[in-house]
Amino acid sequence: MAYRNAPLHPFLRLIYVLLRVLSWLGIVVFYRRRLLLGRENLRFDGPAIVIVNHPNTLLDVLVSGIHIRQEMFFLANYGLFKHPVSNWLLRRLFCIPVKRREDVADGEARDLDATFEQCYRHLEKGGVLFIAPEGVSWMNRWVRELKTGTARIGFGAEDRNNWQLEVKIIPIGLSYNAPNLFRSDSVVNVGAPVWPRDWADAWKKDHEAAVNDLTEFLEQRLKWLSIHTRDEAGEQLTGRLEMLLHNSQPAPLREEFFRSRKLVEKHLDDTLLSGLVRQYFEQMKQLGLSDAGVFSAASPGSGTSIFLKTLALLAGFPFFLIGYLFWFLPCFLPSWLNRKMGLYIGYSSNVKILAGLITFPLALWGFFKGAKFALNHNWLALAATGATIPLGLLTEKWLNTAAALRQHRFAHLFARRQPEQFAQLLALRNQIYRGL
Repeated sequence: MAYRNAPLHPFLRLIYVLLRVLSWLGIVVFYRRRLLLGRENLRFDGPAIVIVNHPNTLLDVLVSGIHIRQEMFFLANYGLFKHPVSNWLLRRLFCIPVKRREDVADGEARDLDATFEQCYRHLEKGGVLFIAPEGVSWMNRWVRELKTGTARIGFGAEDRNNWQLEVKIIPIGLSYNAPNLFRSDSVVNVGAPVWPRDWADAWKKDHEAAVNDLTEFLEQRLKWLSIHTRDEAGEQLTGRLEMLLHNSQPAPLREEFFRSRKLVEKHLDDTLLSGLVRQYFEQMKQLGLSDAGVFSAASPGSGTSIFLKTLALLAGFPFFLIGYLFWFLPCFLPSWLNRKMGLYIGYSSNVKILAGLITFPLALWGFFKGAKFALNHNWLALAATGATIPLGLLTEKWLNTAAALRQHRFAHLFARRQPEQFAQLLALRNQIYRGL
């Protein structure tokens, strides 16, 4: 069955393209390591509903959306539409309001007919919808119970088109190691399409049973595509085990992602391991040590390693200083603005990226103007401006190395002064490591 994408006004399409480019730039700079899995599942045409887990508020839309070539319309929190200005703007920027139960005041009717009708019509034009079916965003890595709206929209659109519309649901699991922190990691894992038409017979027999069954199926898919830590205790245990493994065996992001997924599958119910991990990290906290420091201090030739890293830092210091002086304000101002706004921590990455899209270009433009004035040559000024980018990366590397060296030196000194206590701590770490 042939489809054409839902038509957009050329001006709106231009806005969409510009927003997508800006989103791509912001995400490439903000997240140091990025991984896209299941790229082949993004090659789809016709009506589709893209669903994601929702640990990082508005960034979840951008991190996943930049990989989807079709324009998407987004089901958004009804509360965002209450102000006349935001209502006018969002309705023109591809957003469809949806009333969650928590958006309905006492005595107010929760009428979703208009929302569903918009969704049906958009799918019937071959359009793509984006839904975060958990309905809320909390900065944790476990998937919460899904709302039933995705299943109802998929079934409703197919039912009124005699099950010939070919709507597919594209599940995407999102994983971040620290979603609010600059230069952290993100993983987008795209699953195979799920076809509501496969539940056609079940829908005809019992609408609610079919809706619940499909919703449960989608929830399990999102859990499998992400790192589902289940609860606070699982989140803490997984994070600590990830840290230990990363320090012992650093690996590419792809390998680390699948390694983390195995951790949650195998060890969340391991009470013995959980107790050992808690004991180890509590002891380190009391002693003021870090796992990276303990591991490096116990490695052969740790004294030589400290010496070589110190030399490398001294040799790179002039370049670090230049890069730091240039990039300090562009990086500091977004972080300062985020602190001043005092928003929920889940919005930190949103604020930092939006502010960075202003401060970074301004800094580069200002440097270019200054270099042009000093050198009186456009191409030389442009080359000098381009050199600030690798300088920024070198500055980041220098700061990370300096932090690791401080941890290394402190643990090395502790091991020399308190060898028995350090040996006990290391034995506990090795016991945990052997259990993984």
